[in-house]
Amino acid sequence: MQDSTLDIIIVGAGLGGTCAALYLSNSKRVALLSGTAPTASTIAAGLVNPFAGQRMGGFWNASVAYEDFLHTLRRADALETYNPCGILRPALNEVQASLFRTISLEKPESFTWLQPDQVVRMYPSITAPFGAAITRGGVADIPQMLDRLITSLIPRCTVIQNNLTNWEDHGSEVTAVLDSGRSLRTKKLILAVGAGYQSIPKLKNLNLHCTKGQLVHVSPPTEIPLPVSGYGYAVPIEDRLILGTTYEHTPQDLEPNEEGIAKILALTQQMIPSVASAKVLSASAGIRVGVPGTRLPMVGPLTSNVWALTGLGSKGLLFGSHIGRNLDNWMTNPSNLPNELRLQKN
Repeated sequence: MQDSTLDIIIVGAGLGGTCAALYLSNSKRVALLSGTAPTASTIAAGLVNPFAGQRMGGFWNASVAYEDFLHTLRRADALETYNPCGILRPALNEVQASLFRTISLEKPESFTWLQPDQVVRMYPSITAPFGAAITRGGVADIPQMLDRLITSLIPRCTVIQNNLTNWEDHGSEVTAVLDSGRSLRTKKLILAVGAGYQSIPKLKNLNLHCTKGQLVHVSPPTEIPLPVSGYGYAVPIEDRLILGTTYEHTPQDLEPNEEGIAKILALTQQMIPSVASAKVLSASAGIRVGVPGTRLPMVGPLTSNVWALTGLGSKGLLFGSHIGRNLDNWMTNPSNLPNELRLQKN
């Protein structure tokens, strides 16, 4: 029997594709193609940081995106996969310390300043000679979160363990060809394929860039009570620290290497001196896809019925939720799509 036409097919079960499926399947017939493993999503340390960057001014729609992230967790019954413990941000110099003090006065509900002596007293394992801030944010268990998202999707979304090999936009609908040989018809096709875009000729002309990021798992000799971000980052997970990360723009391979491990250990021990004697347990690497010249993702139509959802970079937890929650509105009314996210900026 021939398959009936779906409302939407989403390709890619990483954070972007899965969040989109969570919201779109509320009112539409959706299929999620999960044949490609979401490598970058599952390797990431899960740091949720609405105050990223050295100037800590927040990025585009940061506060809204964080609330959308929390909404996504509630919607998927996944709140327990997130620990909103806050993030310790040591000031890297006196100029940054002055900036942090100013922000703490402007945003006391989400930003707390600690003098150097307070850091020593409260967090003796952390080095912060210029002081530090504790910001809103925390750590998500991304594999567990994705599992909860998929579980919540199953009653109302068809999850297919195949990948896309080709498609054709006929104007009235799209034919999607799967690697199983099966063809599906849909009104809209959303490509949330992450680094997989490189193997799709129709996506190669997009303004995207791949960056390899390595992580190191170590057994810390001293307790680190909350995530630390400044010289790289350190995220405590159970009995280990996840340290990161590298930014390799012309990687020779996709495997972790000794050079990357050494760089990460040297960087993070500036904040946590005990890292110098930590036992390295394992290392991993993944590919982040970003849009050159901006820290924002890329969303929009490639053709009348085929949309790209990509470039989430290192902020998939925030941007995945924000885009997912708004995508139905943007696809129905493309003029509502924010200019900052458009494939072609106005």
